[in-house]
Amino acid sequence: MARKVRVTLPNIPLHILKKGINQESIFHDLEDYEVFYLFMVDISQKFEVKVYAYVLLKESFEVVISCSFEDNISKFMQILSQQYVLYYNKKYKRTGTIWEGRYKSSLIEKELFLEKVISYIDFVSMKNSLVNSVCSSTKDSKRLCIDEKEIEFIQNALNSESITGSKEFIQTIKNITGVSFFQKKRGRPQNKYIKGDKMYKKLELLSKEKHKDLKIGELKDLFFAKDIPSFPVLANEFELVSQSFPIVFTSEENPTIAAITSLGNQNLAMNSEGKWLGSYLPAVYRKYPFTYASNQDNPEQRAVAIDVEAPHIGKDFGEALFDEQSNQTELLKGIIEFLNSYEQDAIRAKMIAKIISDAGILEDRELSIGEGETKQVLAKGFRVIDIKKLYDLDDATLASWVRNGIISFINIHLKSLDNMQTLMNLLYARNN
Repeated sequence: MARKVRVTLPNIPLHILKKGINQESIFHDLEDYEVFYLFMVDISQKFEVKVYAYVLLKESFEVVISCSFEDNISKFMQILSQQYVLYYNKKYKRTGTIWEGRYKSSLIEKELFLEKVISYIDFVSMKNSLVNSVCSSTKDSKRLCIDEKEIEFIQNALNSESITGSKEFIQTIKNITGVSFFQKKRGRPQNKYIKGDKMYKKLELLSKEKHKDLKIGELKDLFFAKDIPSFPVLANEFELVSQSFPIVFTSEENPTIAAITSLGNQNLAMNSEGKWLGSYLPAVYRKYPFTYASNQDNPEQRAVAIDVEAPHIGKDFGEALFDEQSNQTELLKGIIEFLNSYEQDAIRAKMIAKIISDAGILEDRELSIGEGETKQVLAKGFRVIDIKKLYDLDDATLASWVRNGIISFINIHLKSLDNMQTLMNLLYARNN
């Protein structure tokens, strides 16, 4: 049930492997190779994807690419795969996919390992005596010798969807994304839990053996979140959340983006019946009682988990998570897809927070009433953008932020701060 969270970052090379289904051939003659190559060139140009190297094997292909826009990597792979399937099925008079599930990928530490991975691609090509090429931007670069240990390291990083890089680089990526990377260990995860947040009472790794009879019913209230003063905001919901709540930065060394919902000890986002008062219910609450959690024996291993004490989880009501053959129902498949999407959008939000924080333009802020001995702090431990420091940034940084959408988020953030007064008004109305 565990599914690796795929991470792509702007301008960081990615080593990708995609295989044919059931180890069947996806290239049969020279025309197949040529058609795939032309598709790759055309689609890479369309999505501004830089191709460093590639190798086409009979049963798979590998490519080393990067892009300034991380979303374009998945679009590139999706359309490339689809286009070739259409060509292949028409030529060989067949239907259905030719690919084996998701592609595997590994982020590459550019300075230390990019040339090594390109040399590895050359090695794979020579070993198989098949099609290989390197794009014009790197074809004149010096090839590096590559030994057996380096080949094994690159292969393991790709197969485990870890990182091809140093320990320091892996830690840097973890700090940026919040995702742990490791070279995959064999064996099934044990059914233990270690990490959730205050919403979750008893998280268990979802298992078709242990939870085959579980069903999920209607979520009637949000009391599970009543003691949470803020919630994380995903990249794709900045605008929607900003219409009701102030969006701020947390005060940690590696800040996240959050929305304030409580002043003092009162959650102002829901009423006495636990109903959400805003027009948009954030994703963090919509994914409850599911999440990705870390295994207690192996904290770096993440899998789908469920709060077994959630009020709308049981065996006698609701829709089943597994069918009679212990296979995932369409409901559960949709939930897992939502969790994957959630993780990706959360990573993008962390990247935005990291970029802004590193620019040194955040200032600590608190919300309080009264002064001196009568002072009452209603919200603290958050940061906002200092407009003066923002205006003092160099033109190159600001231009880059415009292209990457950072400025759009900043405008949303600054406008959302008007909702501080809205929360104050709600608090006053509730107490009087």
